[in-house]
Amino acid sequence: MIHVLGVNNVMMRIVILSVMLALGSFGAASAQIIDEVRAGVYVQSCCGFGSSKEDGAAINAEALFSSPRILTVLGAPRPLIGATIATDSDATSQVYTGLEWKLELGSKWFVAVSPGFSIHNGETDMFDPIVDAGRVDETVFYGCRVLFRIAGDVGYRLTDRISASFHWNHISNAGLCTDNEGMDQIGARLGLRF
Repeated sequence: MIHVLGVNNVMMRIVILSVMLALGSFGAASAQIIDEVRAGVYVQSCCGFGSSKEDGAAINAEALFSSPRILTVLGAPRPLIGATIATDSDATSQVYTGLEWKLELGSKWFVAVSPGFSIHNGETDMFDPIVDAGRVDETVFYGCRVLFRIAGDVGYRLTDRISASFHWNHISNAGLCTDNEGMDQIGARLGLRF
């Protein structure tokens, strides 16, 4: 099994697919499908509703697609796919998908919210106070492999095509599995629209 930064083979394939989609967006044909790519750096497991047990940073890459006509009834959110890779090999990495709704605040500022789902490489075993006593302070017990994900951005358009944003995201199972510590990340990202 291939392990890169703690990411197993299945997750690695999804990450590679995400990167290929993002890189492919620089071609003229892809520019009609991929609306924007974003990349940034996050503080790992830092704040908010989730656990703060993990240290280090995480690198993020995300591709946002043009909203298909069928989503017009929902306000035309943009589908997205992304990956967040932890720089600490013991920390949680994830791939995710969702929908983003963006509200323009004048000609430069915007806010965006994106609910969706995440697949992670963190701990899914049920917490056992005896067996896990030695790692309870550094292991996030997520309970499920597939988690709900909510994210938000507050951004500023630097040019017509380039933006900078402050980003926050949270992953957890919403109480659907036995353990539900969850995790939050905050950071900064740059975006490039096509």
